[in-house]
Amino acid sequence: MQDGGLLAELQVKLCLSYLINEKQPYDEELVPHVKDIMDGNLTDFHFNDDGVLCFKDRIVVLNDDELRAIILTEAHNSPFAKHPGSTKMYRGLKEEYHWVGLKKYVADFVAKCMVCQRVKAEH
Repeated sequence: MQDGGLLAELQVKLCLSYLINEKQPYDEELVPHVKDIMDGNLTDFHFNDDGVLCFKDRIVVLNDDELRAIILTEAHNSPFAKHPGSTKMYRGLKEEYHWVGLKKYVADFVAKCMVCQRVKAEH
């Protein structure tokens, strides 16, 4: 039976691309790459349509533990991801993001996941 009511939920989340774009200008390690782009030097770095610095079409994630944790959590815990192992998670993230030591970050993150540890223990 329908009573004509409508149930709706609105969630507002900052887009990861927006967060990265807001923080990139303040990362000293990225300054030389931005300078190369501005000087017209040929490089693997460029800005995407949203103004986010990319390396070979992958978003450059600055050295910010909070930002990296958000990305790792979203890639691992989202309902669509369903706690992938470190190899599968790394393959997915390396297609979209670039940061030094990404593979190790992923392995450490998955190793600390209690859900994954319980499932692994059962097998």
